[in-house]
Amino acid sequence: MTLLLPPKELAAKYGITVKGWTNIVLLQEADRRGLGITKNEEKGFYYLTSAKGTKFAWRNGYTNWNTILSQRVAQHKDVSSRILAAYGVPSTENQVFGEREAGRAWLWAEPLGPLVVKPANGIMGKNVHVGINTREQFLQAYDDVAKARNGRVLVEKYYSGVEHRCFVVNGKLVGVTRRRPASVLGDGVSTVAELVSEKNRDRGRIHIQLQLDDVAHDLLAENDLSRGSIPAAGERIYLRRASNLHQGGDAIDATDDLSPDEVAIAEATARAIPGARSFGIDLLLPRNPGDDPPRVLEINTDPMVSMHHFPWEGEPRDVASAIIDGMFPSTRSD
Repeated sequence: MTLLLPPKELAAKYGITVKGWTNIVLLQEADRRGLGITKNEEKGFYYLTSAKGTKFAWRNGYTNWNTILSQRVAQHKDVSSRILAAYGVPSTENQVFGEREAGRAWLWAEPLGPLVVKPANGIMGKNVHVGINTREQFLQAYDDVAKARNGRVLVEKYYSGVEHRCFVVNGKLVGVTRRRPASVLGDGVSTVAELVSEKNRDRGRIHIQLQLDDVAHDLLAENDLSRGSIPAAGERIYLRRASNLHQGGDAIDATDDLSPDEVAIAEATARAIPGARSFGIDLLLPRNPGDDPPRVLEINTDPMVSMHHFPWEGEPRDVASAIIDGMFPSTRSD
């Protein structure tokens, strides 16, 4: 793995503004390989070009190396689930409903047990409601999603397990991150507020500040805690249910934690989606007693790359090099 150039050096070298570590790690590797780098300022795309004239676009994980078909499939979670199921890949039972179909959606969903209600085209874990059991909870969640996300609501059976982001390049698993919801670890002395302040002192390149907002206060209260509570040493206190990094979650490298069967599921997903060459898979895996068997939650054709390079815990994984290897195999050094 090569050392990263600071963003300002990349910007100065190419006369362009480089934003975001997912861009930086990829462009830095392209530069190391001697690829041409230009930018379309209007669209925000970076173009990587080899000496032989091979050219691909890149922007925040998006690349036209993935086919348009694969990108469209990824945008429709219900469609991707059905494709995966047709290929024998364990996926989720879900359905998409319109803004005014809450009653119909509840009739469909009620027999499934606990539910997840989220945007059909959601990003960054926003407006995701997990573990819904009652009609009242369902209607409130449905209304929240419908108002926030253009009316299209994905209703899904809830599955228990631990979510892992698996990055696959050219059909091969190259990095796995377990995303832990925003949390602090008790030391037996400090309050929750003090633990949050301490953790926020240095969140590194990609991890965002934890927030003791209304959402955190409500979750603390459910567990008879407050910002002034002193957790026991080793007790983890959660401030969010969703594990998304954009809500303060931690990226934990888990590449070596998957069993051969679990790796096979990730790579079978790649084979089932035509033209998906560089993408992320959200894979739910059983890690606690009572968890459900492995299941693919969704696929993402413009995933965050930098979480694999800068984990909060564990070994960095050089996913950017794997992507460049796939796009431009003639630049490989091995």
